[in-house]
Amino acid sequence: MRRFILPFLVLFVFISESTFAQLVNISFLSEDYLYIPRFLLVFVILITVYLNRTQGMLFGLIFGFLHDVVYIEVIGIYLFSYAFLAYLVSKAMKVLHKHVLIVIFLSTLAIAILEFYVYGINYAIGATDMSLYDFTTKRLLTTLGLNFIFALLFIFPLKSFLTKLKKAESED
Repeated sequence: MRRFILPFLVLFVFISESTFAQLVNISFLSEDYLYIPRFLLVFVILITVYLNRTQGMLFGLIFGFLHDVVYIEVIGIYLFSYAFLAYLVSKAMKVLHKHVLIVIFLSTLAIAILEFYVYGINYAIGATDMSLYDFTTKRLLTTLGLNFIFALLFIFPLKSFLTKLKKAESED
């Protein structure tokens, strides 16, 4: 039963991204700004750091594919990017300490890389005509801020949960 907790929790985070985007309206600041929740990527990175690279990349592949199927027309953008970013973070953690601030910084950096990647793909195929200046000021910075706050709020409970899960898996 314990092995199903993590997939259900990741599924819950996946569903909460779209729910957050639909229910929480941050338009009191301005209607022009876009706030894109990337809670799943933050959680995949936490899985990579606090459990292991294989599980992080596996959840990145599965839920990246699910994200592609459910939300966008181009299959493969999130499929490969979530898994690749989990891989990059695992390589970075070999030389960096697992301090909470470093993990938050790496997750924010991974979100920035993902956002530039998705913007580049969409710009290349003509799905967007947003200029780079508009992208950075109206989407990237607000998205990084939102996900930074999410990571800051949830890193301690998720770190505790994932380390307990890793300890329980190693005891079995």
